[in-house]
Formats: sequence, C-alpha cells, structure tokens
Amino acid sequence: MIRYSIILVFCFFMISCGSAPSEAPTPFTPAQPEKAPDAVELSKPLNNTTCLEAVNTNQVQLTWTPVTSATSYEIKITNLKTNVTETKTATTSPALITLTAGETYAWSVVSKSTKTSLTATSPVWKFFFAGTGESSLAPNPAQLLSPASGESVDAVSGQIKLSWKATDADTPFESLTYEVYVGEDFAKVALGEVPKIKSTSSTISVPVQSGKIYYWMVKTMDSKSASYSSVNGFRVN
Repeated sequence: MIRYSIILVFCFFMISCGSAPSEAPTPFTPAQPEKAPDAVELSKPLNNTTCLEAVNTNQVQLTWTPVTSATSYEIKITNLKTNVTETKTATTSPALITLTAGETYAWSVVSKSTKTSLTATSPVWKFFFAGTGESSLAPNPAQLLSPASGESVDAVSGQIKLSWKATDADTPFESLTYEVYVGEDFAKVALGEVPKIKSTSSTISVPVQSGKIYYWMVKTMDSKSASYSSVNGFRVN
C-alpha cells in the first residue's frame, strides 16, 4: 500500500512540475514598402507654347491635375537661356510664378507626401514667356524629321545626319539660327545641359558610336526669342 502511495505522489509531482503549455507565436507581419505619390499630369501652358502672355505683371499661371496621394508639390522651373532653376512650393494647382519676360522656360512638378520621403516627377514641358505687350512671336518649335523617334539607324563613317524643319510667323526661314543638343541622357538633353552645336542650316552631322542610344533636341532662334523642339531618341546599329 505504501508503495502504491509513493508511486501516486511521484506521478502527481511529475504532472505538476511539467512545463506549462507555450503560447502561440505572434504572426510576423512584414512592413509595407514605402510608396511614392503619383506623378501629376501637366495642363497649362501647353508644351512648346510659343507666346504665353502674362496673367498679371510678369506672372504666369502653371496648371496641373492634382493627385490624392500628394500633400504638396514642388514646381521646378528652368530659364533655358541662363540654365538657372528655381523651386517653388505649392499645396494645390494652379500656381502663379513671377518670371522674366522674353525668355524660354522648362517646368515640371514634383509630387510629395507627408507619409513618405519618396517623390514622383511629372514630364518636363517648355514655353516661351512673352509677358505683356510682346509684339514678336517666338519661332514655332522645330519638327524633328530624321532620325525619327525610336528609329534604328546606321552610321556612315561614324556619323549620323540630323534634319529638322522650322518656321516663324514673322521671321524669314533663312534668318533663323539653331542650337542642337545631342547626348545619351534624356534629362540633360531636355534641359540643355549637354554641349550645344550651333548651326545656320536645318541639317547637321554628328559623331556617334555603334550600339548606343542618343537623344536630340533643337533650339530655334530669331533675333528676339527662341523655342525648343521635343526630345527624340534613336539607336545606332
């Protein structure tokens, strides 16, 4: 009897001292990656506007389509003659910006959010700001003819011929002059941050390397003002 009592006590002790049931592990929830706000779509002035008038004295109105994922915006506007960029802050569209009349500008809008440090940038558009009482029209933006955008071309003796067409409502065609920007970086070409090639004709030849992609843009000038073409790209076979 004593023997059985000892066995029961021992079993009870083993059961009582057994490890407590472990708690279920907390499910691991991975952190959600940061997401940049959406890029806006620019509205006005339209890209390559050649004679934008002032809203107020020396002020232009820049308009874009706001996005719900952004809490503020940065407007970047570059004077393409001086290559100086100014940055203005706005909470919504439109925005009034004071500029020097008689100059060509490039502008874009950066979407920002208080929820993230990531940003998104719109495409870059250009316009000529005539200001108030400007009687001379800027040349029409050059139409890039060859190579066509996205075309693959064969170099001849390491060179490619670029050709375009330009017109001006109040300046004879033969009086127009040009600056051509060619490079491998789209953004630098669009902002004129690559070496420029001056020309008095609408055709030039430029050196290229096989297997590379190049971008090009043409600035058309009369005696008072200028305009910029779109930026086209081509691949060299």
